[in-house]
Amino acid sequence: MNSNTAVRNLGIGLTVTGLILLVGYALYDIFTTESSLVLKISIGAIAAGIVLILLVLITEKISVKDKEIERRY
Repeated sequence: MNSNTAVRNLGIGLTVTGLILLVGYALYDIFTTESSLVLKISIGAIAAGIVLILLVLITEKISVKDKEIERRY
């Protein structure tokens, strides 16, 4: 692994960590303050949907990547 790859991976890791912390704090703040139940349920459903879509896309990308490697050799 060269230094460019390591720096790129570090940057991606820091960005993802920062986004997770920011979204987590925002969700915590919304669910701990007094607001309507509909708002809490809708924001929770949106967050769960985004996480579910990202997990499906990541697993699909990993499976496609494995198949492409097998075809090259």
